[in-house]
Amino acid sequence: MPRPLCATIDVSRMRANFALLREQLQPFRCWAVVKANAYGHGLDAGLLGFEEADGLALIEPAFARYLREKGWRKPILLMEGIFDEADLTSCVEARVDLVVHDVWQLKLIESHRCSAMLRETGVRLWIKFNGGMNRLGFLADEGLRQVERLHREGFGLGVIAHFANADALSSDSQSEQNMLKILKAVRLIDHQMPCSFANSAASHRLVQARQHRWQTLRPDLPEALGADWLRLGIALYGASAFDNIEAGALGLSPVMRLESRVLSIQSLKPGDRVGYGGRFVAQKNSRIAIIAGGYADGYPRQAPDGTPIWIAGHLCPLAGRVSMDMITADVSDHPQIQAGDLVELWGERLSVDRVAAAAGTIGYQLLSGLTERVPRRILKAAMRDETGGS
Repeated sequence: MPRPLCATIDVSRMRANFALLREQLQPFRCWAVVKANAYGHGLDAGLLGFEEADGLALIEPAFARYLREKGWRKPILLMEGIFDEADLTSCVEARVDLVVHDVWQLKLIESHRCSAMLRETGVRLWIKFNGGMNRLGFLADEGLRQVERLHREGFGLGVIAHFANADALSSDSQSEQNMLKILKAVRLIDHQMPCSFANSAASHRLVQARQHRWQTLRPDLPEALGADWLRLGIALYGASAFDNIEAGALGLSPVMRLESRVLSIQSLKPGDRVGYGGRFVAQKNSRIAIIAGGYADGYPRQAPDGTPIWIAGHLCPLAGRVSMDMITADVSDHPQIQAGDLVELWGERLSVDRVAAAAGTIGYQLLSGLTERVPRRILKAAMRDETGGS
């Protein structure tokens, strides 16, 4: 009998989340971001769930080639570009668009035998600008100089940048104004050159600015910065890009349901301790549910006592330190809970955003951190609970 921990991936909800954003964000084109194994959901699920996307975007060159091998014919964007000559050769042969964020990448590309093939096949070089995070990308003057030079030399080009604070409630108008200046300068070089600035958070702000669907202190993202390709990531998987807004408030549906079972019930007396270090101490006669799952599966070890866990229809508090293979929850208030009962660690009944907030992290980390030892079950029809409801 297999271990009871399993992640169910509902690709119909991937499609629904994409369709919702597509409807709200017309006429922009959309990359579906599938980096980090489609945020932990699996590339095969991403291929099924995002078949209507205009392109797929990711980090890993080997996985970009995998997408081509699995039959994806639309654009693929390698968001950190190539790392060596072998990557360059295989990605050009697979017709994968490349982000270029540094001069060394340009030198490698222009000195390589694939340089001519780039021009012939229409593979784009997306020149990355530093959007204010000071991670990757050219500063404005240098980036525009490179865009103008490469355009003269006949390369297919795009321009890409990343907002530093699109998910923050406080304004970052300087970053946005800098991007508007870059956009205007690029349009003067070639008014048809595609640009990509907006991630999930910025895309939601575009929705808010246009339709007033939900409320934050920042509804005013300039619509021009939606041009031309949006990069939709965490939102497609039914989690929120914002610390203080759960995905459900944005109209998004959870895609992953991480489920397990109660392995055993332990009866405690006052003063008894639970788990490594005895962090949880029973204050009364207590019942503790032992659940299959732990930090080796991707559940956050830092989760404190009180982090919610759904067990057989009840929200129960985590009690004791998360171990490699097991989680413990206080079920003293629910005497009907027994060994074998269904547990949802996050998903339909308990949002990953809520669990992440309790653990002091973000939904991105929980979803993408799910390890390979957790089996993924791809569900193509609508997800249903055990009573037959949706």
